[in-house]
Amino acid sequence: MPSGPPPSGLTGSVTTGGIGVELLLATSPPTVFDADTGAKGTVPGVPGGDRLVSVSRVGRTPVFTTAPRCRQDCQPSDVYAYTGPASPPTSLGQALSVAPGADTQSVWLVRQDSPDNCRLEHVALTGRSLGGGGVASCSTIPRQETSHGLLITVGNGGPETVDVLIDPETGRSVQQAPSILAATGDRLILGGLTDLTVVDLRDGSRKRIQPPVVQTNPLVLPSREGAWAAVDFGSPAWHSSDIQTRDVWLLNLYDLTWQQAPSMPYSTDNLKHSSLDWTDHGDLVLDDGVVAAWHPGEPSWRLGKAKLTDPLQEAAVATS
Repeated sequence: MPSGPPPSGLTGSVTTGGIGVELLLATSPPTVFDADTGAKGTVPGVPGGDRLVSVSRVGRTPVFTTAPRCRQDCQPSDVYAYTGPASPPTSLGQALSVAPGADTQSVWLVRQDSPDNCRLEHVALTGRSLGGGGVASCSTIPRQETSHGLLITVGNGGPETVDVLIDPETGRSVQQAPSILAATGDRLILGGLTDLTVVDLRDGSRKRIQPPVVQTNPLVLPSREGAWAAVDFGSPAWHSSDIQTRDVWLLNLYDLTWQQAPSMPYSTDNLKHSSLDWTDHGDLVLDDGVVAAWHPGEPSWRLGKAKLTDPLQEAAVATS
């Protein structure tokens, strides 16, 4: 049991000097932010105002959704692919939910044709329909496609919610579990009450592993090349207190060993409005008041020179 509260923010194991990371922040409209210079600009041609915005990444391309705030009878979101400042974002139409395609050049969307009728559609980042999918429940949430299938959540929020890896062309179930936290390459990471299970889809073998922190359904974010999974055991009520904490560990997906990131755990006021992402160079990027990058094996986080002001403190993805 820790003797006192964790330190506030990233302290101790940090170095300064710049990190060369640019983020797309889920503001309304989305903001492009340079973590070293502080330069920022909003994405043109996108509705602003009081809207809900979410960001994700498909390969190297950020994709974002934006929709008016609502409580019930919510409308589908506008979906855009952001290819950089040289051209306006590409509209992918409207959808209830979106997931990255395995080819890193497409997305899977749940389109709503009427209040009770929806379909799953495969769409290139250029906006061209690739077909496939067919009829889907409007409560289906696509999450990630791999070479083994498309991970979806069925009955989201209901008592019979289940995660399923399907063949998106036929709808056939490949794997099913109450909680699939992530899909990457040949592996699924399943959640449990006190442990995690890694499933190898090549032979169906399963390996149960004990996490360093006991927590049901932590945030799991695989690296782009699939060698690591960043696992955030963040808590909104650390040891039943009013302290929010973040505690990031890395799971090596080859030997299933754990490594704690430097300066963890720490207390934060941004648990719901911050994010983790991976760069193409294998750096883990943390957006939490400051922007920091860490490469597995390094002794410390590298801090960006610019801080995020409160209006910009939203979830983000790395554009590098």
